[in-house]
Amino acid sequence: MQKQFILNYILLTALLFSGCSKRLAVLDLNDVRMFNPESADQILFLEFLVSQPEKGDMEKISLVSSVSGAGRLKNLRRSVEYPYQIQVIPRYRTSALEIPMVFEHPLFREVEVPDPSGTITRKKQFATEGSFTMRMQADPNIEKLEFFSVKPGKQPVKIYTLNLKQ
Repeated sequence: MQKQFILNYILLTALLFSGCSKRLAVLDLNDVRMFNPESADQILFLEFLVSQPEKGDMEKISLVSSVSGAGRLKNLRRSVEYPYQIQVIPRYRTSALEIPMVFEHPLFREVEVPDPSGTITRKKQFATEGSFTMRMQADPNIEKLEFFSVKPGKQPVKIYTLNLKQ
């Protein structure tokens, strides 16, 4: 009886701790709306929800929606100058250049606010939840996307991995 209790306790503890650190998801491209596996040129539009319920906690990311469209992606990304960023690094099955995609962090933003004196000042805004949309060229060699939170004065922290399956 006591051995059964100890075994159940160990299993329950392991189950609780295994759920805390999972920040991994799988996206089957065949389930993406309007994805055509025979098409050579497709763009993926992925929308992510980012949340941080308590200040100081690690950000949590979840995939909200995904859709595909025909065409080639033009490199029209604007540079992100704000120090709070989300970097997405595509990892390939083959040896390919892994160029990070940089996005403004949706939880930490700086906005321009008019002052009654007639000047415009920049003000920091912190939110507990926000979203961003990522567009990327569909590539059969991409294995996964790794998401990193970049904050000033700190090393980038890996916060999420999205495995791509085709």
